[in-house]
Amino acid sequence: MTSAVTSSSSRSYSVQQIEYQQMRRGAKYEMSCDDISFDVITISRWISADEAKRKKLKRRRVENQQMD
Repeated sequence: MTSAVTSSSSRSYSVQQIEYQQMRRGAKYEMSCDDISFDVITISRWISADEAKRKKLKRRRVENQQMD
């Protein structure tokens, strides 16, 4: 039981450390957390769009090969 509590509190401490580091990086480059979050969301959408495009092209190639 105590290991679960310790694990949970150490994970919480780790998350706090990460958040603090992110805030320091943002301050270093004069970026707010909202700016960073927006950038992450934008990049994630680009990656998703690229993956969807690759899947679509692969599907077309397979369909074309099956027609031959």
